[in-house]
Amino acid sequence: MKLLGIGFIIGLGKILPGISGSVLAIRLGIYEKVIHSLVTFFQDVKKNIEYLGVLGCGFVIAILLGSKVLLYFFLKYELFFKCLFAIFILSGLPELIRKSNSWKITFLFFLLGSILFILPKGEVPISYIGMGVLESLSTIIPGLSGTAIYLSLGWYEEILHLFGEFYTYPVSQLFSFLLGLVVGGIGILKGMQFFLTHYERETYSAIVGFFLSSFFFLF
Repeated sequence: MKLLGIGFIIGLGKILPGISGSVLAIRLGIYEKVIHSLVTFFQDVKKNIEYLGVLGCGFVIAILLGSKVLLYFFLKYELFFKCLFAIFILSGLPELIRKSNSWKITFLFFLLGSILFILPKGEVPISYIGMGVLESLSTIIPGLSGTAIYLSLGWYEEILHLFGEFYTYPVSQLFSFLLGLVVGGIGILKGMQFFLTHYERETYSAIVGFFLSSFFFLF
């Protein structure tokens, strides 16, 4: 039940504006384990299916409820819920800082994450495969705001329609998006596992930077 609840909370982070599901995964202490389970899925299929399956059920329940009920309450009491999430996320910051080792890296990635907040908004030509890769990037890397990326590229409304009305899209566009999502996701997952394995403290320094910059988009 605990794992189901964790999946539910992370699912909320995926659908609620300004909240990062991967940041919540770090705060709840399962980020590295999820990365490892996904990358090594076929090495222990049964164990990984059990773990990711329960987590995924909670995630899907949040998505289904959040599309109407939870999103309604979130938007009606937006400031309250954002403050609640901010307090919850910030309470895990000391642990992240203990895992990091470089304020220079943190500051650099804070600046990189913050740039998204000030970029001019305008439509940029990009393929659906590219959007799939960007979706996997913003989903896996903690604190990197997918909403900010889509707004900067002028694709925010298109992505909302793609998620909410996927059944109206041509098969070729859906396939291209999913291809970019899957291929990009596999590459980014392997990259994150490599850096967490070989450069753990430096990687967490970068995560703290993105983590702090994400508060621009939360409020």
